[in-house]
Amino acid sequence: MRRIGARDKIREFLEGKVGKIVTTEQIARIAKIRDYQRRIRELRNDEGMQILSCRDRPVLKPNEYLLVSLEREPRFAHRIDRAQRTRIIERDGLICSMCGATPSDPDPYNPGRKITLHIDHDDREGPTIDENLRVFCRNCKEGRRNLVVPPAPNILSVIRTIRRLPRRDQRLIFIELKKKFESTA
Repeated sequence: MRRIGARDKIREFLEGKVGKIVTTEQIARIAKIRDYQRRIRELRNDEGMQILSCRDRPVLKPNEYLLVSLEREPRFAHRIDRAQRTRIIERDGLICSMCGATPSDPDPYNPGRKITLHIDHDDREGPTIDENLRVFCRNCKEGRRNLVVPPAPNILSVIRTIRRLPRRDQRLIFIELKKKFESTA
């Protein structure tokens, strides 16, 4: 007789509640474990389930989740070894590629804590190679699919806008700027 794990129980529960808001109490009761948040992350990250939280949708409360649809987002092997992680962080200058936050900045969503940086895929459908990886702070990584920041008319805003672009677009901008400044030298 095969024992059903907490992850499988949560998956079945959420699939039965597509489009409906569920609470953490319901999930904990179904899973019969205290560390259900890890299982939700696994379902989201490893299986591509479109599970949203209050970080993704402002209408959701901190103790609520929503499975948008049964359609899975494509997932690829996402193992990033220590050497590759270090290369990417050094290449991107210890800065979040979306908002420009650094590890020394205070986390706006967690008072008293500092920003943490993570490595994630630039193109969610691509392989785990250096060219397809970028540095994101935890806040941008978790909410970037829904993040829309209106640009302000200043240089920092322009830099942040460029950092949000895929690497290939950033390279084209770099090449164009390089041509412009080499011609004036």
